[in-house]
Amino acid sequence: MRWWAGIALLWAQSPVDSVYGLLGRSLESPVSLFSGLLPKGTFQRKAWYRSTLDTVWEGIRLAEVRYAFYRGKLHTIQVRVEGEEASRALLVLLETMFGPGKQEGYAPRYRWVGQRAALLYDQNLLTRNTEVRLESLVLQRQLERDAYEEFRHR
Repeated sequence: MRWWAGIALLWAQSPVDSVYGLLGRSLESPVSLFSGLLPKGTFQRKAWYRSTLDTVWEGIRLAEVRYAFYRGKLHTIQVRVEGEEASRALLVLLETMFGPGKQEGYAPRYRWVGQRAALLYDQNLLTRNTEVRLESLVLQRQLERDAYEEFRHR
C-alpha cells in the first residue's frame, strides 16, 4: 500500500471507529484498568458489570452505566439516561462526537456503524428514557468465531 492510500484510508474512517469509546473508556481496554465495578452476571458470553463511578457525562446525568467484557477486554459500553431532556442532550452530544446517525423508522432510534465499532441510540417513546450501546465489532467477530468453534467441537 502506498503511503497516500493509507492516509486516505484514515480520512475515510468512521468517527465511531476513530473515537472507539465513550466516557473516557476505550473499547478493548483490559478489565484491570477499571475500578468501581459491581458484577451484573453474564449474558451472550460476556461478563457484565455496573459502574459505581460514572454518574455525569458532559453535564448529562446518567442513570446507569454498564460495561461488558469478553476475554478480559471491554466489549460493550451501555449508558441509560432518564427523561426527555437528558435523552435530547445525549443525542446532541453523540451527534457532535460522531456526526448525524442513521435513523431507523419513526422512533427516536439512531445508529452509527463503522468497521470496528457500532453505536446505537434507542429512546423509549413512552418513558422517554434512552439507552445507548457502543460495541466493539472486533471483539464481537472474535466472540462469534469462538462460539462457532465451540459448536463445531461438540
